[in-house]
Amino acid sequence: MNSIIRAAVILLLIPSIGCSKDDPSIKAADKGILKTQLETLNQAKQIEQGIQDAAEQQRQKIQQETQ
Repeated sequence: MNSIIRAAVILLLIPSIGCSKDDPSIKAADKGILKTQLETLNQAKQIEQGIQDAAEQQRQKIQQETQ
């Protein structure tokens, strides 16, 4: 049982030993990924607004035709 616990602890510690949080290349990559995600989010918001505008125009047109 002790060997299983030791093995688990070692396996959990290995990833933290190999990676440094102060690595500039990791920070730069994170910023690039974040920037890409924000750009994609903004594009999705613009598309959603366009769809909502088109739906509102369609509702108004239907209302005008039914009156």
